[in-house]
Amino acid sequence: MKQILDQLLGSGKGWLEQGGEKRKGQLQGALAGGALGMLLGHRKVNKYAGKIAALGGAAALGGLALKLYQDWQAGQAGAGGGSPPQPLATLEGEALDQRAALLVRAMIAAARADGHIDETERQRISDHLSALGLRDTARYIDGELARALDPHALAREVTDMEQATELYFASLLAIEVDHFMEHGYLDELARALRLDPDLKGRIEQQVAAL
Repeated sequence: MKQILDQLLGSGKGWLEQGGEKRKGQLQGALAGGALGMLLGHRKVNKYAGKIAALGGAAALGGLALKLYQDWQAGQAGAGGGSPPQPLATLEGEALDQRAALLVRAMIAAARADGHIDETERQRISDHLSALGLRDTARYIDGELARALDPHALAREVTDMEQATELYFASLLAIEVDHFMEHGYLDELARALRLDPDLKGRIEQQVAAL
């Protein structure tokens, strides 16, 4: 879990520094405790680590998502208008904190989409982190696991199509699509985000190439 949040959030402009020591301890501690491996299942975590290493962190994720969106938009008849996108790397303070937190929620949701985290596994994750002295982290992760798996709830917090591209990209990073429940979750997330099929395909191709 250290890698997922350190790469995703630690590379965001000032995110950890602005979030304070409590937030930094929760997020980096969760990674150090290996919660990602427990969320994904150990057979998937190595593939995930390779994708993250190739990507290079949150700023790179935001940059790739923006380029994918802009390239897609350039090919759309009548494209333009509306508010300009706000790339992740340009955000600061509360705006960055909220954007990064939504990405974390999306990645945790995607990682559990195959249904392998039952109550026993959830307790094991909490016990493991608590045993390492990471009780705040355990509560943070458990709170996310207690949420209903609802892609529409995530989509409601997305403000524009560039952010939708970014959130779908991040979700794909945290999932190895080899189970019908994962396929179903991603399809429903794409519908909730109102992703154009061509844009959805471009995102999937980019993540597959990492």
